[in-house]
Amino acid sequence: MRDEHLQAFVSELDPGLSYDRTVSRSLVHRWALSEVFLTDSAAVGDGLFTAAAQLPLSHGYFRDHVRGREFHDPLLVLESCRQAVTYAAHVHEGVPRDTTFMVTSWTLDITVPEALRCGERPGQLHMDAEITDRRRRGGRLRQLVFAMDLALDGRLLGRLTMDVSCTPTDQYHALRRMQRNAEVPTAFGLPANPVGTPVDPALVRRLDQENTVLDAVSRDEGFVAARLSPRTFRNRSMYDHPYDHVPAMVFSEAARQCGLLLCANGTDVRTARLLRVHGTFRKFAELDAEVELTAVPDACGGPGSFRMAATQQDDTVAEVLVTLG
Repeated sequence: MRDEHLQAFVSELDPGLSYDRTVSRSLVHRWALSEVFLTDSAAVGDGLFTAAAQLPLSHGYFRDHVRGREFHDPLLVLESCRQAVTYAAHVHEGVPRDTTFMVTSWTLDITVPEALRCGERPGQLHMDAEITDRRRRGGRLRQLVFAMDLALDGRLLGRLTMDVSCTPTDQYHALRRMQRNAEVPTAFGLPANPVGTPVDPALVRRLDQENTVLDAVSRDEGFVAARLSPRTFRNRSMYDHPYDHVPAMVFSEAARQCGLLLCANGTDVRTARLLRVHGTFRKFAELDAEVELTAVPDACGGPGSFRMAATQQDDTVAEVLVTLG
């Protein structure tokens, strides 16, 4: 992350961002206006920009929690940061619109959990961001690495880093067809049938079954196994447009739900909140093949930390560490 001098420099150049309206949905790769949270962004130097997002107090996915509704969902913060990164790549870095972005890793640390507390108005998320690395191939940006300092309603909230690959969309589709030697199915064209019995929503602090992502759950002391549910294909927050693979946000949600199933020892599941998520996304997780999930406590991460691995056809496609507290 940037040092204090750079932080002061960014703050001094902050142009005063607007929270009055959202940006164009196409610039954050969303179909639905209701899924756009970014309201503004401005470049303030080479590789430096600020961004703003409004966090709603009502939302079918991000506000669907049994308890803890007085706090904003950290995954909503993460999605807002993803939108800021996508917008900045297009507007501040000149990445063409016909580009497909893929998150290869991200880390969100909520360092001041109380800053997530909701007020009377929707939350105002402020992001001071830096592009810490650019990688080019053939004269075109292919990889961008971001770091952000986050504040919510004027209070320090935490930090985020994100590594994103950028591929021309036509090349992306050609790559995916070559990998499968066939056309690649999308979420909207596949059946959304459970793979085994869906998890009880109350066990993962959800009200709506459609916001749970785990099927065929089995639990033992210190261990959870499950399958990623195709039911999520019809969840238009997780799959706003026709993805042809499981997105990083779905794996992050799955890790949180696995963690909630594991945290009965030492953490009150009724009040547990996500404090950290660190995800590494190694390969495309195909939508038409089962994704197996396993989760265990993570001793290296400290109390309330859990590590989930996602495998498909014996390959690890993603690993996500979450800390709840």
